Amino acid sequence: MTPLSPLDALGPAFRRTREVLAAPFRLGFFLKIALIAALTQPSFYSASVSYPLQGANFATLQSMGHKSGFSAGDHFLPGPGLAAFGLVALVAVAMIMLAIWVLFSYLYCRLRFTLFDLVVYKRGRVGQAWSAYGRQSWRYFGLVILVSLAFMALAVIVIGPAMLNLIRAFKPLVAASRASSGPAANPFPVFGAMLPLVAAILALGLLWAVVDSLMQDFLLPPMAIDDAPLESAFGRFFRLLKTDFGPVVVYVLLRFAVGIGLTWILMLLVFVVLLLAGLAIFGVGVLLYHLLWASLMGKVVCVALGILAALVAIVVYLVAIISVYGISAVFKQSYAVYFLGGRYPELGARLEPPPPLIESPEPPPVAPPSAPPELPPLGDAPPVW
Repeated sequence: MTPLSPLDALGPAFRRTREVLAAPFRLGFFLKIALIAALTQPSFYSASVSYPLQGANFATLQSMGHKSGFSAGDHFLPGPGLAAFGLVALVAVAMIMLAIWVLFSYLYCRLRFTLFDLVVYKRGRVGQAWSAYGRQSWRYFGLVILVSLAFMALAVIVIGPAMLNLIRAFKPLVAASRASSGPAANPFPVFGAMLPLVAAILALGLLWAVVDSLMQDFLLPPMAIDDAPLESAFGRFFRLLKTDFGPVVVYVLLRFAVGIGLTWILMLLVFVVLLLAGLAIFGVGVLLYHLLWASLMGKVVCVALGILAALVAIVVYLVAIISVYGISAVFKQSYAVYFLGGRYPELGARLEPPPPLIESPEPPPVAPPSAPPELPPLGDAPPVW
């Protein structure tokens, strides 16, 4: 396989995405591969969990704000026993969250090998792809844990001072709010203290995204194909940087730009479709409400239809999120293997196997030369003479 530039690898990557997900299109198969691919993307977890939680939190706050008996002064002072219980509960929750993080980190790493197998070999067998990389997944999992711990330490060093500066800027506002009289505190120092914190968080998030993509795209393939140890995978990556530093930088930029653009385009299409469907369902719901709400049985039917519509909306939302992030993940993995395939012969041979050699048919056996006819002696004249 010849090396492809970052731009030349885009076309084969889109073609591979279509072949892996929808050649031919089967909804069940598509959702299965898309779910496996989406679970390898950190953004999928935030989109599938944080957005519904934010909506539920907003609805809860709205309902609490309309309660007539609620006031900001309704509070209680916890005693020592309650404080000790709170500390124990906090430690227990922290341990549970740590165990969940480790479990999901391993699942996250194992599924990346599964996705790599599905994209490279196009077999479509998730069980076979899952079971083929047990040892390699533990090695990659250890690398991800070490890098995550390093980022946590870096976050404490970078974000910690900015957070302390923000807390110091908040103190005058808190003191002014407690005082019944006096001039109001200036809020602008708080906004000034928030800017370094936001910049530090964004910088760390961007750095993590780059490091995570480099680990998936350049360190995982040698582990999957050659069962390479970490030092060998890092050595191959550094040699690639030495020879093709410019193309690697352009590849990383295009990977993020095209991946984000593809995700947003798909999200926009999903939003338009869901908006039109929601308007249609709302119109039908208003019509049924006016037709059925007058009777008791009609109220029961309306409530049941409302619950059914809510369940259908949740299912449609999950299917849409899985489809969007699954397509994006399969594209990014396809883009990675096509860019690396021409620079990694073992991967290129699996990605586009060479055509089998066709043996030429054996030529027919050559008959031995026949004996020349017997010639007359030199001294005798030919018979025709």
